[in-house]
Amino acid sequence: SSGINAEWPLRPGRNMSTGRVLPPVPALTLGTSGLIPFVAPPLIMMYTEVFCENLEFAHLAYSATILSFLGGIRWGLTLTAGSKEAPNWRNLSYSVVPSLLGWSGLLLHAPLGYIPISIGLAATCIIDIAWAGYPVWHKVLRVLLTAGAFVSIYLLFQVRVQHNAGFGVEESINNLKARYGLVQMKTEEPTSTADSS
Repeated sequence: SSGINAEWPLRPGRNMSTGRVLPPVPALTLGTSGLIPFVAPPLIMMYTEVFCENLEFAHLAYSATILSFLGGIRWGLTLTAGSKEAPNWRNLSYSVVPSLLGWSGLLLHAPLGYIPISIGLAATCIIDIAWAGYPVWHKVLRVLLTAGAFVSIYLLFQVRVQHNAGFGVEESINNLKARYGLVQMKTEEPTSTADSS
């Protein structure tokens, strides 16, 4: 172990082979395990035949967390010793946008929150594939995991429709207005003390 520790600072990019297509076992194992919180909420609701808003929010919150993680990958890549990707405005600005999309998704709540979440998942996948700096195996893994995330979102909305919850857009907008005080409060009409007779 001492040899590995001594070698690591000198060769920070030794496992970043751009020619490798299959992801390393740790990345593949942890990546696919990360799909469990995605697929668990809709599968539980399908099994119990009960639509649960708490499970839906757990799914949305995890989606936002993953978006933040995806942005952090780019940030970390630019700060790695010997990295060819500079910590410039382009790279670092891109790395913080997924977090903002995830945050806005949580503010909107479900189901409207899935709009920025879905945009973020799709956009980060496309950009990570197109931009330089990532090995081939990482791009392959990104496609697989992003596809799994979108399958879980599809299943979640399938459960919504099957249980007559619909897409809940109007309800979501009303809840959004009420939650952040956007609903105009009705003023009580003053009661007349004069004798109506």
